[in-house]
Amino acid sequence: PENLVTLPTVGFYRAQQCAALLGVSKSTFWLWAQQKSVQGIPVPQPIKLSPGVTVWKRSDVHTFCEQLAALGDSTTPPEAA
Repeated sequence: PENLVTLPTVGFYRAQQCAALLGVSKSTFWLWAQQKSVQGIPVPQPIKLSPGVTVWKRSDVHTFCEQLAALGDSTTPPEAA
């Protein structure tokens, strides 16, 4: 499609950026990260850069988004699970 947005796959996202991509709150994203999976889909592993800085690989976050999207509308929204 012409309006398809391509996001860079190199680099890192902070929790707020991950949450925005997934359409959830930052608190929900952190909860998912602690639970390590959402509806059986593994959440990307965090990388601790310093005591106050945690990041996730962009490529891993994009894969996670695609896997959640592949669940389709026939399942409960991930936030409700």
